[in-house]
Amino acid sequence: MSSFRKRLLSATAVALSVGLLATGCSNLAPSTEGASGGTVVVVVPELSTQLSFDTSYAITASYFDTSLALNATLIRKPYIDSEQAGTTEQDLYNFEGVLAKDYTVSEDGLTYTFNLREGIMSEMGNELTSEDVVWSYQRKFGAPTSIVPYVTAPAIVSADQFVATDKYTVTVTVEKPAYGFTLLSTMADITGDIYDSTYLKENATDEDPWATEFTSGRYDFGFGAYTVESVDPGSEMVLVANENYALGTPEITKIIQRVVPDAGNRAQALKNGDADVALGLLAADLNSLETDDAVLVPSKPRNGYLVFSLNTKLAPFDDLAVRKAFTSAIDYDQIMSEVYQGRAVKKNTMLSTDAPGYDGEGLPDWEYDPEASKAALEAAGYTDTVPVTISVSNENQSISDLAVSIKSSALAAGFDVTVEALPATQMQEKAAGGQVQATIGNGEAISLTPSYQLQLLTTPGSSSNYAQWDSPTFQALVAAGDAVADPLSDEGGKAWNAAEKYWLTEEVPHIFLGQTGSDSAVASTLTGWTWRTDHAVDLSVMTKD
Repeated sequence: MSSFRKRLLSATAVALSVGLLATGCSNLAPSTEGASGGTVVVVVPELSTQLSFDTSYAITASYFDTSLALNATLIRKPYIDSEQAGTTEQDLYNFEGVLAKDYTVSEDGLTYTFNLREGIMSEMGNELTSEDVVWSYQRKFGAPTSIVPYVTAPAIVSADQFVATDKYTVTVTVEKPAYGFTLLSTMADITGDIYDSTYLKENATDEDPWATEFTSGRYDFGFGAYTVESVDPGSEMVLVANENYALGTPEITKIIQRVVPDAGNRAQALKNGDADVALGLLAADLNSLETDDAVLVPSKPRNGYLVFSLNTKLAPFDDLAVRKAFTSAIDYDQIMSEVYQGRAVKKNTMLSTDAPGYDGEGLPDWEYDPEASKAALEAAGYTDTVPVTISVSNENQSISDLAVSIKSSALAAGFDVTVEALPATQMQEKAAGGQVQATIGNGEAISLTPSYQLQLLTTPGSSSNYAQWDSPTFQALVAAGDAVADPLSDEGGKAWNAAEKYWLTEEVPHIFLGQTGSDSAVASTLTGWTWRTDHAVDLSVMTKD
């Protein structure tokens, strides 16, 4: 039996139940004037309107936070103590029940049985049943706008793997025992959200059979810890605690999301006590807030990545020589020190370096060398400066600043860069449709399984494949990793290394720039900030003094 199978069976040998985290409080006064101890004000750059990976998606700073509050999964990664006082973090290699009270694994490691909690009601008054689980996955694999099929393979490749054996029991079968880790990891995050199928079926039509158009801009179809009380589009959203939530009513009973477009103003609102949580902050503001005893700035680096995606189907990046030349046209150290002011570290790869079995042999360590870049361009026949347009979301000031930094460094390397700043939704639609030459993004691999991480930005046809890259060789290398019995073993590490090396060193459809720190901060009156792979602030497990 592999070491992973031993870990997994040990973790699931007993029924798992979950309660709210027990947390303490500081002695500071409430940070929001006129708000009760159960009310939290969150300042955000803009509100999120797309809350599932089934309706495509428009990632905003509050996307995962809002989705986490309003939706729920069968299982989650449990929270454990972190080194920083008043915070917790996810245990990445164990899982516990949320909508499911427990789960078991068959002796051969192929069948997972999830036993649902009974009496869990949706906002619409419909009880959670196994049919909700099965239909939710049918929607994830049936809706043409869904990206779930691109990110759950090879563990979940069809909704037919989900079977309702009775009203409160669902089984899921995988092809190989090695797929178990990816199965549980993806089911524990946003791709595993379960919806009120009774409600959505009632609002489905022949033109909208999976109710994806119906749910666009809606917030009332999940089983999460909160429901939406009111929305003032573009200005404010109010969430209230769901008394029927599977894990009990949260101690934070009301969340007020307020739109404050300027990052500096969001930081000031937190500092002044006008907000309890601020999202999407700049490094300079975080460095300033870190010295304020009334504010907690998370110290554990997020698993986020900064990545430069090069459209391999459009000139000039359809030429491998140009893609390779651009690796030395970026001043990585300047980005880390000036744009992120020490709150990011250079990292030219995707996989988690602290994962069991990790192998980093031969992976790129790009350095800024404008002369080498110009020489490579000339050797490839480019005698004039190469024009490039970098498209970015105008919501994220750090990314815009990063693009300007690259524009500056690339000029000496033979590239004339234009920065195009677009609204987040428009930028993502253009990038997903292959209509931009290059773009810079930051995000998280919400499942830290090697297979998921390697395919998140590279799966052909996926709306997250901004590079428009399709490589059968790379897919075969990933498949070789998936064939290893224990994905976290040394043998697995070598297989993943071969795939990542081919992707980032030989083909270069993406140039990874660095790993960022958290860009959120909370008032010290809040206890229980959680480090999560999706970077969401989970207010359902926090308390406020």
